[in-house]
Amino acid sequence: MKKLQIILLLLTFISCNSDYESKDGKIYYVFYSFGQGGWNERIVENADTNSFETIDSNENLYGKDKSNVYYNNEIIPGADPKTFKYIKEGYAIDKNKAYYYKDSIENSSSKQFKVIDGYFSKDIKNVYFTTKPLNVCSVNNFDFVYKDVQHNWSRWSTDGCFYYINDIKVPSNDYENIVVYKGSHGFSKDSKYVYYKNKKITYAKGFAKLLDTIDVKTLEFLGNKNFKDKHGCIVIHNELNFKRILCEK
Repeated sequence: MKKLQIILLLLTFISCNSDYESKDGKIYYVFYSFGQGGWNERIVENADTNSFETIDSNENLYGKDKSNVYYNNEIIPGADPKTFKYIKEGYAIDKNKAYYYKDSIENSSSKQFKVIDGYFSKDIKNVYFTTKPLNVCSVNNFDFVYKDVQHNWSRWSTDGCFYYINDIKVPSNDYENIVVYKGSHGFSKDSKYVYYKNKKITYAKGFAKLLDTIDVKTLEFLGNKNFKDKHGCIVIHNELNFKRILCEK
């Protein structure tokens, strides 16, 4: 009985794709929400009923008429309905640029635009994390540091000149000596400094406490935001709160 209930629940979830519906001279966006207790609908304001059509996509999230492109019941600013094309994983293009769900990707081009994964994409001139450009030195040399990490919100990448955690560049010119720590959510080091995302933390201040100097050469990542150097262990609560603790034997 329990297995049957699970199967029915899964079938309900799979079949709960959104859709657009025309009635009473208006276009409605119809969607299922567990939080709101089932099926709901919203008017797509100013939509032209005669020219409106659904754009084939995951869960039917997009629609268009002769003047606009819509995501759910909202207009995507600047999107061209004649050339708008859904690609996959929330990415779309028109004749001018690329889009991530309802937002345009900053300074993007639809020319040679490709989806890398659910968070990263690229065109002929740049690489993007969701809607933000990385301003890479080389699109062709862009790659992920840890290939076994897939579709992760906190992911290291490199363009051959710098390292990035998501859309944030590590501000080090010592590229050959940079070490990025897998699973650390943004910690790295070069031959002189330790970084949290784009901030140097060798001398870290936080909540009226001063952490003694981190020894870069002996710094090790222990996992779960815990580090160790020749002076002892360091626990990191957040980017402004670092504390020395006794190392467990």
